[in-house]
Amino acid sequence: MLLAGGRRRWVPDQGEPAVLRVAALSGGVRGLFTDDDSGGGGSEPTPAELRELQARADALARDVAVMRERLKEQPDLPRGVRGALPGTVDDALTTAAQRIGGAAEKLARVRAARGPGSCTAWWGVCPSCGPTLRTEDGRSWCRECGAGWGYDRSQGPCGEPATFMAMDAQGGTAIVCTAHGRHMQERLDGGLLLAIPTS
Repeated sequence: MLLAGGRRRWVPDQGEPAVLRVAALSGGVRGLFTDDDSGGGGSEPTPAELRELQARADALARDVAVMRERLKEQPDLPRGVRGALPGTVDDALTTAAQRIGGAAEKLARVRAARGPGSCTAWWGVCPSCGPTLRTEDGRSWCRECGAGWGYDRSQGPCGEPATFMAMDAQGGTAIVCTAHGRHMQERLDGGLLLAIPTS
């Protein structure tokens, strides 16, 4: 099938896995489908552990606010002691608790996207249009079709159902969804896209 500008769009046939040769992607599959910013060391925290930490930070913020008020109510103490705990301390703890809660939500979304049969790309796309996302204030939408998500879809793993296995010239492989597969067609130097058969 031809698209605007003479580009070809590949549509898999039913039956045997189809092979499609694709052209130039510097860095191979690993460059597109691994998060190079990942650190090492220790086991991955769970969303529950982060929520527990959030609850402790919230409780500490409340405790600091109570202690600040108790100090302020003591007329026999010097002013420097009565004002030793400014409101910014519990505000900072409240902000930290909110950020920890946001991290728990993001981690839960990442874990859900890692399920078997999911696209392994570490960045999300519009399932219909590909890499056309726009993100602002923690929400993403597609600039082409207008689909929207209540979270930053561009900064987490894709998680869409996998439809292709991408293989670069160096032998690296990744399981990708239709949108990532279409995006790779023009970028994978000497590699292949193999359609994953559906039973």
